Amino acid sequence: MLHRRALVMLLAGLAACRRGRILSHTEYAHVEHDTPYVLRFARGRGALLFFGAAHIYDPGDAQVARIVALWAEFQPTLAFNEGGDPPDEASLVTAAARFGESGVVRFLARRDGVPAASLEPPMRAQVEGLRASGLTDEQILVFFVLRQMPQHRARTGEAMAEARLGEVMRHFHEATGIPAPATSDELAAACVRLMPPLRHWSEAPAAWFDPVFSEPPTFTNVASGRVSQVRDAWTARLLADRVRRGERVFATMGASHVVMQEPALRARLGRPKRLA
Repeated sequence: MLHRRALVMLLAGLAACRRGRILSHTEYAHVEHDTPYVLRFARGRGALLFFGAAHIYDPGDAQVARIVALWAEFQPTLAFNEGGDPPDEASLVTAAARFGESGVVRFLARRDGVPAASLEPPMRAQVEGLRASGLTDEQILVFFVLRQMPQHRARTGEAMAEARLGEVMRHFHEATGIPAPATSDELAAACVRLMPPLRHWSEAPAAWFDPVFSEPPTFTNVASGRVSQVRDAWTARLLADRVRRGERVFATMGASHVVMQEPALRARLGRPKRLA
């Protein structure tokens, strides 16, 4: 028998589906799904193949071959990927190794002459969403910078070096318009004031950036949840708009995002086919 709280959350998730809105992270926490999670929508001349991935760091991952096969079968006219605009790579293997599923999609799009773009909303929209949640500019910049630490370790197997940190901080200064913290020492001092005990900024754990968190959360957990909401709302609108224009859209994003957006996409595009 379901625990009462779990039952309440399950019913809330079903209600979200009926209303055609994006699931909250609390609702998503009670959803079980396969990964990858792949949906195919059709509306008029347009169609969407939305590949919900387990993020790929190995070019030998079975998801690489599946993306390639689905791409060939679907024959998209437009492609979108999560995570910005990775540079072109000379081979599929290199693209997958360096940029995961996003690199795979960009490689295929360049190879076949298909226009491709990032699914990400403008950084300023994400910043405004975080400010509206009550976060300070210092917290916002620390969140974006520290979030790169576990991602860097997952990709490379190594802690981020200070030289790379400088590049990351310059990127987010420009992208967010927030000037400080500006150095590794200032970042370390901010971490001491804002975060739970941490030996070094490069050791920030992935759990701090999980939007489905246990109590009490860090502000970075709250920020992750808010940014995810902004991204999901943006993505669902963008994909539905392009399908309604008659495009055949191939998009890839983390599986949790696809699950959370499914009710909103159903409301816009109709019932999808789930691809096993």
